[in-house]
Amino acid sequence: MLSLISPDDGKRLRDFFQEAGYTEENLRVKLGLKDLPSSRLRNFARLQDQTSEPGSINTLLRWFWLGMPQQASAVEKHLPPWFIPLMLECGLLRLEGNSLSSEAMLFPVDSFIIAADHTRKIDSADPDLVLWPNPTSRLLARFTVRRPSRATLDLGTGNGVQALAAAAHSEKVVATDLNRRAAAFAAFNARLNDIENVECLVGDGFEPVAGRKFDLIVSNPPFFVTPSSQFLFCDNPLDLDQLCRRLAREAPLYLNEDGYFQMLCEWAEVSGQPWQERLSEWLENTGCDAWVMEGYAEDPAQYAEERIRSTTATPSRDAELYANYMTYYRKRKVEAIHGGVIAMHRRSGHNWVLIEEVAHTPKAQFGESVIQTFTARDFLQSHTSDAQLLAVRPKLSEAARLEQVFRRTDGGWNRESLTLRLVKGFEYFLGLQPIVAEFLSGCDGNRTLAELIGDFATKVNAPFEQVQKECLDVVRKLIERGFLLC
Repeated sequence: MLSLISPDDGKRLRDFFQEAGYTEENLRVKLGLKDLPSSRLRNFARLQDQTSEPGSINTLLRWFWLGMPQQASAVEKHLPPWFIPLMLECGLLRLEGNSLSSEAMLFPVDSFIIAADHTRKIDSADPDLVLWPNPTSRLLARFTVRRPSRATLDLGTGNGVQALAAAAHSEKVVATDLNRRAAAFAAFNARLNDIENVECLVGDGFEPVAGRKFDLIVSNPPFFVTPSSQFLFCDNPLDLDQLCRRLAREAPLYLNEDGYFQMLCEWAEVSGQPWQERLSEWLENTGCDAWVMEGYAEDPAQYAEERIRSTTATPSRDAELYANYMTYYRKRKVEAIHGGVIAMHRRSGHNWVLIEEVAHTPKAQFGESVIQTFTARDFLQSHTSDAQLLAVRPKLSEAARLEQVFRRTDGGWNRESLTLRLVKGFEYFLGLQPIVAEFLSGCDGNRTLAELIGDFATKVNAPFEQVQKECLDVVRKLIERGFLLC
């Protein structure tokens, strides 16, 4: 276990790592360290060669990126005099003779330095492995609603990176994990990054926060749909996808009104039941509106192969494990395994559920798009009549762009298509007729839809009733997708 350091020591460490160039941008862009050290990738030789030149940055990389022991006498001249004693005191370094070995990886991500287990620990199959920030944790960070929160819960915190990010917009953050080592790492990382409003607790599911409620709950749980129970960070003892179902059913009980629950998850598609129906059962009668974005689907054979390869370092067991996985899936009639994100919004009244396939998620932060989607659907639910909608004053989103495509012909350029596109958040797009684009140009937030439609019907010399119906159909679709704000 790592020992907590003082705020002053944490600042000294962060400043030194920054000065040495141990930052996400420098490591990945300038130094070309785009992949983690991995026995599966067999990239240790290349990474050792890349870090062979003596200096402070390579000394740090060999310890805290590659996990290589180094002789104290050979590297101390590249480090401040206080560095090695502090590292030994907090447990990040271990001294054996004249050799210093690192006890954790230090992963720079965004503005944080995150301590986690070295990548080699996954090869030793230690069940309490604390994973480093990975693509799923980055997706959850982009997905998270970033608005002021009185209390935020990071459920299944792992290394604590979600809790640290939430601390900036939360009065209080509670980070929980079933893995005691993970909770300890999260507490260390909070102190290392000078964050004081994070409380770290150990326990299963919502048990550590019984009786408490939150404005925001985020979770990157152990969602793998496998028969394995090897690693706490990805495996769970419940059958198929029942852990994720349990969290979706229980989370609303811990949300304040207007609170959000956001979770990454995977779920099974079983024979005789559409996967959308399976997800609907998770989300009905929860007191929450819910939005499911399915991002991928894999057949069981492909899924089993990928999961075995990512978590097992002994190829000799591949055939045995694969047979166990496929027996598990066939017995339960699993036809596919889907993955994606779920957002739930606690709201009194009649709730809605939206389940859809999303080709790709935004590369930038899209929590604001999540809020806008819930707001838009709530608005449409409360404005079901034409009379209600005609009274609103719609405004075209600042993220909306109108794109034209022209095709070269013998007589010059002919317009081939006209597309309305969002350039922030979810990059939705919609093909338009020129006349509809002209109508939308008047949506500036100053005039009501009734006024806009009346002027437009006169301009196109068409029956008012027909123009109103067609315009309202388009407007409802554009409000739902965030093109128009009301």
